Amino acid sequence: MTIRLYVLISLLLVVVGYTIGRYTTPEKVVTKTVIDTHTVTVVQHDIQTVTVTKPDGTSTTTVADHSVDTTKSQTDEHESKVVENQKPQWKVSAQFAPKVPQYEYFYGAQVERRILGPVFVGAFGNIDHTVGLSVGLEF
Repeated sequence: MTIRLYVLISLLLVVVGYTIGRYTTPEKVVTKTVIDTHTVTVVQHDIQTVTVTKPDGTSTTTVADHSVDTTKSQTDEHESKVVENQKPQWKVSAQFAPKVPQYEYFYGAQVERRILGPVFVGAFGNIDHTVGLSVGLEF
């Protein structure tokens, strides 16, 4: 193998490595902080009824309310990080190619679908009945 082939393979590996690195980085990181406040009210009922009967047969009743209302507030704070890494899955392209000496124009279209990481596979066709398949790399 010649030195040119080694250089070409090395450049291709560098480009593929760079595109895979760019693909794996997240688009944006969203940090969400949720604050939950819980209020708990506790009521302890303590009602005392005292009945006193005297020797002459009369009785007196005394009611004492010692109920306690307790309110507690508890605040919990949760922080979560969401990493969004959604990449577009489809690409649609329009093609235009002028032929200068004849003043003719060719039009076409291409559709590509992401199959693995930054690699796209697609199909194209143009007005002069040329169709084909394409492989693309996003970087």
